[in-house]
Amino acid sequence: MKLALLDIAIIVGYMVMSLGIGVYLTRRASGSMNDFFLSGRNLPWWLAGTSMVATTFSSDTPLYITGLVRGHGIYENWQWWSFVLSGMLAVSFFARLWRRAGVLTDVELIDLRYSGRAASFLRGFKAVYLSCIIHTIIKAQVILAMAKILDVTVGWGKWESIVISSLITIIYSVMSGFWGVVVTDFLQFIIAMVGAVVLAVIAVDAAGGIEAIKASVTPETLNFFPPLGDGGFLGATFLTFLGYIGLSWWSKYSSDGGGVIVQRISSCRSEAEGYAGAFFFNVANYGIRTWPWIIAALASIVLYPNIADHEAVYPMMVVDLMPVGLAGLMIASFFAAFMSTLSTYLNLSSAYFVNDFYRPYVRPERDERHYVFIARVMTVVLSILTAFVTFHVTSIIGVFKFLVAFGSGTGLVYIVRWFWWRVNAWSEISAMVASTVTSIVAYTVLADIPYYGKLSLIISVSTVVWLAVTFLTPPVEEEKLREFVRRVRPEGPGWSRFSDGIERGSGLWGTFVEWIAGCVLVFGITIGLGKVLLGFWGVGVLWLLSSAVAGVHLLKRFRRLRVQAS
Repeated sequence: MKLALLDIAIIVGYMVMSLGIGVYLTRRASGSMNDFFLSGRNLPWWLAGTSMVATTFSSDTPLYITGLVRGHGIYENWQWWSFVLSGMLAVSFFARLWRRAGVLTDVELIDLRYSGRAASFLRGFKAVYLSCIIHTIIKAQVILAMAKILDVTVGWGKWESIVISSLITIIYSVMSGFWGVVVTDFLQFIIAMVGAVVLAVIAVDAAGGIEAIKASVTPETLNFFPPLGDGGFLGATFLTFLGYIGLSWWSKYSSDGGGVIVQRISSCRSEAEGYAGAFFFNVANYGIRTWPWIIAALASIVLYPNIADHEAVYPMMVVDLMPVGLAGLMIASFFAAFMSTLSTYLNLSSAYFVNDFYRPYVRPERDERHYVFIARVMTVVLSILTAFVTFHVTSIIGVFKFLVAFGSGTGLVYIVRWFWWRVNAWSEISAMVASTVTSIVAYTVLADIPYYGKLSLIISVSTVVWLAVTFLTPPVEEEKLREFVRRVRPEGPGWSRFSDGIERGSGLWGTFVEWIAGCVLVFGITIGLGKVLLGFWGVGVLWLLSSAVAGVHLLKRFRRLRVQAS
C-alpha cells in the first residue's frame, strides 16, 4: 500500500502529538514513585476508566476478533466475553478494597496481607516473574499484531515494524510515566474507536449491507451462543463454551482485578471514583467497543471468502477499502490502540520491578528521584527484552489462549485471600508452581487434549495443591491479619475473629446480588446492542430491557449505600 501525502501527514501528526504530551508531562511525573506510577493518586473516574478501556484493547484486538468470527462465528467471542464475570467481580467485590489498601501495585498487597520470609520471597519473585516473563509475552502479543498490520499496509519487515512502531511509545513512557500513559490513552481511545467504526461502515457498504451479509454467511456464524452440533451438550464446541464461562474468568491470574485495573483504581482520587472508573470500564469495554470489529469481520467473510490467514484480513480491508485520508486515520488508529496498551505494560512492568523488587530488596531507603531514574532505565531494558521475544511469536490467538491457561491455577487463591484469613504466602507460591508445572505438561505431553480439558486439569491440580499447602503451613501472624482488616475492611465471616468491632461493609450477600446485576447489565448491553445492529430487533430489545432492569436495581443499591455511609 502506497500512502498518500495526506495519510502520512495524519500519521506523523498523531505521533508528534503523542510525543508532545510526553514532553509536556515529564516534570509532573518526575517527583516521586507515586507521580511516575500513579499520577499522584489524583485521577478522575472518567479518565481512569477510559484508560482501562484503551489499555485492554490494542492493535491485536480487531485481528484477534476477526480470527474468531471468521474461524467459528460470533459465539467464539465468549473467549473474552466471559471475562465480564471477573470484570464485574473486580468492581463489586474488590475495587473498594484495592483503593483502601493504598498499594502502588497489586504485588505490593503481599506485604500488606502476609508475613515472614515466604512473603518476602513471593513479592520479589512475583515482581520479576510478571515484569520479565508474563508482561513480556503480553507486549510481544500486541507488537506482533502491529507488525502484521504494518506488513500488510505499508510492507515493512518484522524488525522494522517492531522498532519503528515501539520507539515513540518507549520515549513518552520513559519521559512522562503514568501521566503520559493515561492522557494519551484518552486521546488514543477516541482515535482508535473512530477508525474502527469508519472501517466497519465502509466494509458493510462494500459487502452490500447487513442483510446481504446475513444472507451470505452461515447461520452458525451469526449465533451468539455456540451451536450444539453433532455432540450436543457433550460436543467439543459446547464444552469449550462451558470452559470459558465456567472456568476461565475466575481462574485466571488477574481474577481479583489484575495489575492494569488495580493501577488505575489506585490512581483515582477516592474509593468512590475508583469504583466508578472500574464500572465504566466494563460497560464500555464489552458493551460498546465489541461491535465495530465483529461487524467488520462479518463483512470480511463476504469480501474475502478464501483467505486462510484470518488475522491478516482486517488490515487487508484497510488497504483495499479506505480512501485517501481515511487510510491515514485508520493506520493512526492502529498505532493509537497499539501504543495505549504497550505504554501501560511498559509502565506497569517497570513498577513491578522497581517497587516490588529493586526498592525493598536491592537498594532500600534511597530518595524518590533515584527510584524514578531506575524506573526509566528498566522501561528501556524491558523493551529490548520484549523485542527479541516478539520476533519468535507467530499467532495472536495462540498467545491469548496460552496466557489464559498458563495462569489458570492461581485465580482462585487470589480471590479467596480477600475472604479467608487462613490463606498465606505459601498458598500463592504453591499455586504458581503447580500451575506452571501442570501447564507445561498440558501443552507438551498432553498437547492433544482439547482446550477445556487443559484448563480443567490445570485448575484442578493447582487448587488441590494450594489448599493442601495452606493447611500444612503456619498461618499469617495475628497482628498482621488485624492490621490488614483495620486498613482494608474486607467483608464476610472469614475475618470475624480479627475484626474487633470494625465496620466492614454491608455483607457479602448484597455484594453478590450487586455483582449479578452488574453482569446482567453488561451482558444485556453487549448482546442487545449486537442483536439490534444485526437487525434482530425483538431479541435485542429484550436484552436491552434486562440491562435496564439491572441498572435500576444497581442505582437503588448505590443510593442506599450512600445514605448508610453518610
